[in-house]
Amino acid sequence: MASGLQTRIFKLVTGLHVFLYHASSGKIWGSMNGNPVLMLTTTGSKTGLPRTTPVMYVHKDNEYLIAASAGGSNQNPTWLSNLNHNPQATIEINGKQIKVKTVITSGDERDRLYENFKAMGSNFIEYEKKTTRKIPVIRLQPVTA
Repeated sequence: MASGLQTRIFKLVTGLHVFLYHASSGKIWGSMNGNPVLMLTTTGSKTGLPRTTPVMYVHKDNEYLIAASAGGSNQNPTWLSNLNHNPQATIEINGKQIKVKTVITSGDERDRLYENFKAMGSNFIEYEKKTTRKIPVIRLQPVTA
């Protein structure tokens, strides 16, 4: 029962976050815990519909890095499944839409890139401790026209 209620509350808060971010061009909820947030829009793997999720990011070497931490849950976030199905996505940063190609990293590259998130805040260190899964790190590469 609580799990269903938690899921509904999470979806409500996420929807409010996305709405306020879009309405303010990122001025409201453009950061969490002092870290920058982007809006990630993927294509639903089952529905084919656009799905937008707020995600903390690191801007590095003309790419954007995101971690599929899901708050340290033992399950990957749904948006990662969407990216596995369709690696094309759109991100929004401060009102600017950017089309991206996604690359899910692995091995030493993943480990090296995850260090950027641990440097952002202790929450990413805690997420790692809470789960047995290796938290995926995704590179978002802007697609030029």
